[in-house]
Amino acid sequence: MSAPAQTPPPAPRPGPPAAPLSPAAETVRSPGWIVAFLVLLGVLTFVYAPLFQYCFQQWPKPDYSHGFLVPLFAGYLAWHWKDWAPTKIRWPELWGLAFLGGGIGLFLAAGKINLAKEWLQGLSFVLNLCGATLLLGGWAALRWLAPALAFLMFMFPLPYRVEHALGWQLQRVAASASEFVLQTAGYPTYREGVVLYCKDHVLEVANACSGLSMLLTFAALSTGMAMLVKRPWFDRVLVLVSAVPVAVLSNVLRIALTGVLFNEGGRDLGERVFHDFAGWLMMPLALLILWAELKLLDWVWVDEGGKASREEMIKQNAMNPAYLVMTALPPDKGGSAPPPKSLPVPPKAPQ
Repeated sequence: MSAPAQTPPPAPRPGPPAAPLSPAAETVRSPGWIVAFLVLLGVLTFVYAPLFQYCFQQWPKPDYSHGFLVPLFAGYLAWHWKDWAPTKIRWPELWGLAFLGGGIGLFLAAGKINLAKEWLQGLSFVLNLCGATLLLGGWAALRWLAPALAFLMFMFPLPYRVEHALGWQLQRVAASASEFVLQTAGYPTYREGVVLYCKDHVLEVANACSGLSMLLTFAALSTGMAMLVKRPWFDRVLVLVSAVPVAVLSNVLRIALTGVLFNEGGRDLGERVFHDFAGWLMMPLALLILWAELKLLDWVWVDEGGKASREEMIKQNAMNPAYLVMTALPPDKGGSAPPPKSLPVPPKAPQ
């Protein structure tokens, strides 16, 4: 006897249409998104046109000659991390309005108090760019573009008071340190303010030789290098922190070598040849010092056969400081077993 045929289950009845995503729908360059993008772009261009006109007047000066390259490098940072770019965006992200409100308020306040006006308006420009990115692209887009947008701050000149105070301090440091270097090298030198008397020659550490342009350019370069270099976080922080002393050291070496050439080759050669040529050598010299610093870190944190990470080696060196200056011999060559890869766990107290 055959089994009775089974009737198929009834088809499910269609339910109500799915509600749209709240608070925003996923989209990729919808017409509304394009209109909002063009409106924000036009408003920001109109509002900040005077600021960029001021920047274009400052960038040809030696102290801010790196300003022309900052937008290009910021674009390269965005392209370098393009894998972080969201494939779909959700907009509008209303938190972007908070950024835009803060940027607009800072812009108006800077114009009213007229204190560090251009630099504060530059900061408001970056805040408004972050707000527009968040509004149109969501948090994923802001995480992708935030480093590139923050790097744009290097293209805005420092406030006059900060620039004047920093330049004067750099002049004094450069003159004092150059006096010490020349005396150590065997050239009788004494200093009055920022003027050096070296044998029969007088060297004035002028404002142009203070090293401010080198400091600002190298600070931007160090920040970009710390963002791009594939090294542990400790190395990145050290690159940022060492930007100031490396820039000052490069300028001191430049002034000291100029003083040596004044005495050995004559004033005419020192002023017309080496003084100007040394300015071009400052950046390669600073990069060479930075490269030596990173190599020194590689030597201090000894990599055991390339198997241990930098963080593991820091822990190992903390347990055995001898590894800071020597590498452990392998067991087959008379050495002891490698140190443990984690700190020992203290014994439990008897219950």
